[in-house]
Amino acid sequence: MPEVLASGVRELVAEYEAKESAEAICARDADKLECMIQGIEYKAQGYENAQRWIDNSRGRLTTKSANELADAVLATGSLDWLRTALGERQSRPTP
Repeated sequence: MPEVLASGVRELVAEYEAKESAEAICARDADKLECMIQGIEYKAQGYENAQRWIDNSRGRLTTKSANELADAVLATGSLDWLRTALGERQSRPTP
């Protein structure tokens, strides 16, 4: 990778890790939400050890909006969004 490009990537990663800009904070929360949702999907497929992954990702959220989204995700079944889009009946939330 050319140094000018590598330098730009390093700067963006440093900004992301430092959580100093609104964009970096949003990106980190989006990443943690995605990890949490992935853990929920794995748990729904029978991988009970995914709960630690879910809890860890949930605990790393920093903004009010990300926490509200996490609460909403945790309050629904893992495929309710798809069932809604297809016009099917909703499932009950997974305990």
